[in-house]
Amino acid sequence: MTLEGRTKLLAVARAWAYPLWFSAMRSRSADAVLEDVKWWAECIDDEELISLDPFSKFAYFNGALPEFRTLVHYRLRGLPIVLRLVLKMIYRPPHHMILSAESIGPGLFIQHGHGMLIGAKTVGSHCWFNQDVTVGYVGKGNPTIGNNVRLAPGAVVLGPITIHDGATIGPNAVVTHDVPAGEIMVTELAQPFSRPARDGDAPG
Repeated sequence: MTLEGRTKLLAVARAWAYPLWFSAMRSRSADAVLEDVKWWAECIDDEELISLDPFSKFAYFNGALPEFRTLVHYRLRGLPIVLRLVLKMIYRPPHHMILSAESIGPGLFIQHGHGMLIGAKTVGSHCWFNQDVTVGYVGKGNPTIGNNVRLAPGAVVLGPITIHDGATIGPNAVVTHDVPAGEIMVTELAQPFSRPARDGDAPG
């Protein structure tokens, strides 16, 4: 697409996103939304995107990335319910993502959030979550997620545990115990399945 074409699309995105931006900037979560915008641009790591002003970045994310809309609606949960319903009708969040943590710190990046359930007690700042992540209740409580934590695709974190700052939960890893700061939790690689030979089986 030409520069002129991108400029026109961005102008349309800005006009469409303005009511949501206006509401966000006048909410008590304004600072968190601004940090989300900044962090998303850094995580995507596109120089042209990083060079945009905060509102233009917000407009781009709002139009192009439904995961971002879900996060913004989470930030705005303190607004009057009628306004929230109207904003959700205009800026529809995807149905395959649930953010129900008691609190989420500023700067949560969600990459391909399909099939995501975040039922943490709290989530810290500047985390990175991928698709098919589950963080939820088991037994006596919900997980606590620290700062700068990364949950890779398919990661499952369950129960009243703490994932401390800077930890990484690898793809498809299931975690039910505390994870120390900076630790990387991984599951074993897939192995060939060899079933026992039975009478009548043809020789291999």
